[in-house]
Amino acid sequence: MIAFLRRVDSAVGRVEMAFCMACMVVIVAATSLGITFRYILESPLIWANDASVLALVWATFIGAAALLKEAGHVAITGLVTRLPRGWLFALTLFSAAVIGASMVTVGWFAVRAAQVQWGQEIVALRLSRAFYSIPIVWAAASSTLSALVMAFSVSSDHAREG
Repeated sequence: MIAFLRRVDSAVGRVEMAFCMACMVVIVAATSLGITFRYILESPLIWANDASVLALVWATFIGAAALLKEAGHVAITGLVTRLPRGWLFALTLFSAAVIGASMVTVGWFAVRAAQVQWGQEIVALRLSRAFYSIPIVWAAASSTLSALVMAFSVSSDHAREG
């Protein structure tokens, strides 16, 4: 079970990273086109700013979930590396529980926000405003999966050592 969850979490992380790279391409392309059309051709593109902002929102939240899988978020390890094994186990389990609970809560409210926004439109893109909340839902679900993997992994490691 743990091995399966790790493989799924890893595969999801690879997809998230690839998606974030595509979002960065959209941000650079839309911004460059917007600047070119506005200042050089003097015919602004109405959709360029909205497209780059939407891609930035998606890259931010999906990227945060991808970084969690790689332990890429900022951490202060000076104290943690000095803790006894039992304390490290408890702290990691507590951390996974807090991340999981927080992400379930954030996901719940993001779903509610998406429901409210569904009938509203990003006019220039002709998309629902819910597309601003959907990446938060994804990130919450993906981060919850990562927290579960973290909790199961540390528990199985602790059981093998103990």
